[in-house]
Amino acid sequence: MPALKPIFVKAYWALAGLGMIWAAFLIALINPTIQRHALYAHKINTNYWHNVSNPEEFGFAKGQVQPFWLDTTDNERLFCWHVLPLDVYLQNEDQLVMSTTTGEVVDKLKGTAGEKLLRVDPEARIVVNFHGNAGHLGQGWRPSTYRSISGIPHTHLLTCDYRGFGLSTLNNKPHLPTETGLITDAVSLLSYIETDLNHPSTRTVLLGQSLGTAVTAASALYFANPSSPDLPSDLVHVSPIPKSHAGFAGIVLVAPFRDLATLLETYKIGGFVPILRPLRGYTRIANFLLSRIVDHWPTLPRLRSLVTLTAALKTPIRLTLLHARNDQDIDFRQSEALFQPLQSTMLGEEGVSAREERRSIHGGDRVKRGAFAFKRVEDARGERVCELEIVRFGGHNEVVGWTQVSLAVRRAFEAVEARTERGVGLDVE
Repeated sequence: MPALKPIFVKAYWALAGLGMIWAAFLIALINPTIQRHALYAHKINTNYWHNVSNPEEFGFAKGQVQPFWLDTTDNERLFCWHVLPLDVYLQNEDQLVMSTTTGEVVDKLKGTAGEKLLRVDPEARIVVNFHGNAGHLGQGWRPSTYRSISGIPHTHLLTCDYRGFGLSTLNNKPHLPTETGLITDAVSLLSYIETDLNHPSTRTVLLGQSLGTAVTAASALYFANPSSPDLPSDLVHVSPIPKSHAGFAGIVLVAPFRDLATLLETYKIGGFVPILRPLRGYTRIANFLLSRIVDHWPTLPRLRSLVTLTAALKTPIRLTLLHARNDQDIDFRQSEALFQPLQSTMLGEEGVSAREERRSIHGGDRVKRGAFAFKRVEDARGERVCELEIVRFGGHNEVVGWTQVSLAVRRAFEAVEARTERGVGLDVE
């Protein structure tokens, strides 16, 4: 029988070594440049062996996706995709196949075959997807999201890589992705859709996942109030927001979080490596590290401002928070903590009610939606709605391409159509 002491000694030094590596990593994160590289992970992508200029590599039909360049208000160039809905593609397959040149990236979308199909279709709808950190717009599970949305009739999808991600440029100082920069990218895309493509906001749903939920919340607030104090003061503004802007059809946030500081207390890299959780007993050290955060991404204050502002203007809003209970990266309790203050804010409005359903731990009680938990707060007419849906499976990345997300998108569009039939919130072309 081998002596146990050498084994314990080796285990001790192995753990000590891991601890020193982890401590060195945390100290390095104090540097803003290293911190942003770690947060956005924009250099980690598969461009070395994948060609995002050829969407067929990612499972799309020839001519279904049009890659294009989009210029931002501060002169960055974003690499984007326009994904056609399957019903529209099928009706125009021959034309699209014949007009497609593999690997061609056009300068802006206007004038392309896909844009013409979007423009002439009176039932056309758009989902704008903002992806999470790391990779490019075609990496990992992201194409499955686009394929899922493209199955919804008449529903086009537009998505872009943020500055520094994938093929998008990174010309502006500090030559790194920043909170202000990513919000500028999102606002530029949404402004392009509404002004250049002349597509009404009431037929547009914003869909964000992980970091993309923070981008989505900020850009939605921008279109409600560009001068909001909850937005970065150095944000580069787009041209005046169209007077026809009447809010978005829906906002769907998959795996959201309250703010970056709160997230880091429980966040695990890749679902395994904790960042600040081991420092729970060392409050001063943890607070010092959190005080060095350069990009805060305060989603809760921004959503609360959006809810309050739309209430004052008496405009509709449909906000859906969706999270997988088995998400190992961002705990589903982050969504619950985000929903609760929003619910309290809405309950302060006249005629607003709330309901909650939760499955028992033994699975004996069933819930209407979400498989695990479902909460909803809404006004009497169902025009101002905030929902929380917790599903049992899907993890952090895969869930965004699942049916529950497509259903949330469809419910948002159907709610707009119902209001239109009642003569409320008519689209303005």
